[in-house]
Amino acid sequence: MLTQVFLLLDMTGSMQDNKQATIDACNEFVEGLKADPHTKDFLFSLADFNSNIGLQRVVDGVELDRAPKLDHEHYQPTGATPLYDAMWQSMDLMKAHQGQVLFIVQTDGEENSSRTATRQQIVDRVAEKTAAGWQFVYLGCDIDAMQQGGELGIAAGNTMSYDRKHTGQAFATLTDSAARYAVRGSKTGATFFKPRPSGKPRQGQTS
Repeated sequence: MLTQVFLLLDMTGSMQDNKQATIDACNEFVEGLKADPHTKDFLFSLADFNSNIGLQRVVDGVELDRAPKLDHEHYQPTGATPLYDAMWQSMDLMKAHQGQVLFIVQTDGEENSSRTATRQQIVDRVAEKTAAGWQFVYLGCDIDAMQQGGELGIAAGNTMSYDRKHTGQAFATLTDSAARYAVRGSKTGATFFKPRPSGKPRQGQTS
């Protein structure tokens, strides 16, 4: 059974200043997965979200070679951050997938506009899916990813903070970590990102 990568991308108004860097980094992430022998057979899904459009599916479970590039037409930052609703709906989209899921959340802001799902519902569902073998990853742009991801039930070792000027570097680290994940799978207790030496920030981190 194939592993599916689901990338949930923040498309809220605060991402406007980082629009091109995010588009480029996302496309380079896909190219990196294609090029690595450990991840080239992954399936790929991409969705973005904001309060104006809700959740928008851009790519739905395709082979990496068939994944189109993210472009300005499909990535137009605006609106607020219904993060809980977007995560809940995204997990619903993946219910029928048989196999491992690498579920990546990228955001630069805290939840502020969900109307359906609550934080506790997300925490409970993340725990349920993690027990079933899913791997959740949280990328925080200019925010404390460890704190914000932890509030959603995502393990500290699966979170990464980065500042906007290091967007490309952060997604390169994500690509490398995905290759490590492909080799080891969802082993209990294993972290997604490499453990950091004491006192040193992880690549792409601001703190």
